[in-house]
Amino acid sequence: MSAPVVALSPHVTVADAIHLIVERGHNGFPVVVDNQVIGMVTSADLIRAERFDKIGDVMTHDPLTAKPDDDLVSIAGVMAFNHIHHLPIIEDERLIGIVTSTDMLRASIENIVSENIERIFTFFQSLHPDARIGHTRVEVASLIPTQKLLDPAELQLRDEQFKHGVVYPIVVAIKNNRTYVIDGHHRAYLANKLKIAEMPAFYIEGELGIVKAAARIGLKSLDDMTLTPRK
Repeated sequence: MSAPVVALSPHVTVADAIHLIVERGHNGFPVVVDNQVIGMVTSADLIRAERFDKIGDVMTHDPLTAKPDDDLVSIAGVMAFNHIHHLPIIEDERLIGIVTSTDMLRASIENIVSENIERIFTFFQSLHPDARIGHTRVEVASLIPTQKLLDPAELQLRDEQFKHGVVYPIVVAIKNNRTYVIDGHHRAYLANKLKIAEMPAFYIEGELGIVKAAARIGLKSLDDMTLTPRK
């Protein structure tokens, strides 16, 4: 969930809520009295209202809520079945957080990434039993690719994810104080082009033979990568 939560009083105006949407970039807010949720208002509600209407008059009353120990699958099911994009999280009848469709997307991606990391590490450990794994942040400009070509379609997909703030970890190998990309070349390439200084990464340490692989293709930086030629 996201916390703390930006919430509205039922006494503020539609104009105030619109200003908050522009300022914060959110498109839905819980409506609270004494930190207890009494409603939910979204941009769809505001579009149909007049600027000086009170939020209490245009909000959805008694919205669906969830608890902090509810599982993600259940919450996703509630949101999908009821066609809602915001779900306040309540504990002891008080608002403590909110889950949005963006949060659910990010959680889904993180689950996929975790499964991918596990597959990669299991493969390398089968070849190199002494391999170790950890989590860190890497300096993008210093990354060395281990593949030459980039797929234009995948690059476009990763670009869309970046625009929505979804930047999930790449996998790297560390050898002789140099960092080689194992998985996530498209993300690393985009981060470099966008002048992003650092990004999250899982690293694998050990005798992986990755230096020889990088040397064979002769790449020294992410700038050396090129797009796959169109057929």
